[in-house]
Amino acid sequence: MQWLKNIRQIGRATHTCRVWYQVLKMVLPHQTAKLTIEEAERIMTQRYADQGTSCKKDNRIATQPEYDLEMIVPVFNADKYLEACIESITSQVTDYRFHATFINDGSTDKSADILKQHEHDEHITIITQENRGVSTARNQALAHINARYVMFVDADDLLPQNAISFLMEKAYEWNADVVEGSIETTDGTIQKPLIMHTDDNDVRQLSGYVCSKVFAARLFEHIGFPEHYRYEDTILSLILYPMANKTATISETTYLYRQHESSFTSHEQGNYAILDAYWVVRQLIGTAIEMVDSERNYLVYEAFLQGMKLSGSRMISLDKETCMAYFAAMCELAKRYFPSHIPIPTDKTHKALAAIDETVRNKDFTKYILACNLL
Repeated sequence: MQWLKNIRQIGRATHTCRVWYQVLKMVLPHQTAKLTIEEAERIMTQRYADQGTSCKKDNRIATQPEYDLEMIVPVFNADKYLEACIESITSQVTDYRFHATFINDGSTDKSADILKQHEHDEHITIITQENRGVSTARNQALAHINARYVMFVDADDLLPQNAISFLMEKAYEWNADVVEGSIETTDGTIQKPLIMHTDDNDVRQLSGYVCSKVFAARLFEHIGFPEHYRYEDTILSLILYPMANKTATISETTYLYRQHESSFTSHEQGNYAILDAYWVVRQLIGTAIEMVDSERNYLVYEAFLQGMKLSGSRMISLDKETCMAYFAAMCELAKRYFPSHIPIPTDKTHKALAAIDETVRNKDFTKYILACNLL
């Protein structure tokens, strides 16, 4: 669908995406998704198969935890940045009791040697496992939580000074289940804003980044990361956020994200691994409906639609048959798990989601692919 990519590029450059959307949805012939979910999944399996793992876990949460905050840091071949990450954690000046668990996920570089130098640090515990992926590493530490709150840190990223104090102060003040601060990117020297928050309590303001916030440990009592999926962070918007009773964002920068050209997102074009976005939702959605209070199912549905929007913008680099299979299967999941229609607000913030909701109910593939890329 190179033509749509070209139009999206022109629309963004000229601020005319919405105009293009209105025109194209009127002039293009509309195609209806007619595949059954079995037919659609058969097509997707030929391109990229489901990993078949669950997010359900039985984690042990200490009833009288020793720490206020447990940081979980998976490590895989991060020797270039690991020491700086460790220093940014252990040098935090705070009155809150914190501990960091580093999970060496089968590193073959000098990461293990660096970790060994810190094995007697009072703030650090080290776990070693064969290479099994970031989700498995996180789940290893989640199995036994001895803190009120949990934070995830990637081994090549950094915590700014006072990050723990800023996050934990708000968490305790509000008795919040999730607190997120502003995020900046860094190359080790220059920092640039990535997500800038205001002080707010709207759950919709939380980002999809797992490594920028503190979570109440209770949220993970029966939930872990689905293993071997590329989009394992989907549990945030689909399950954890809807389960949270109180959430908050704060304006202070509490996470420095180091961007790499080698990251998966920089190699998504034409990569059928994008289909992981369907398989992980397929695995999580039943658990979400089961564990989230029915009164908050609208948040699950909004997250479901938001995932469809993101996937639709990624998948135009794939062939049309695959895109249609994804859309058809997601329409069937929506019908199965949200049999009663959940209305989506039509205000400016929700305009794109409202359009995608309409395409799902009408199985209108043409309007779906336009809405994902032009709204």
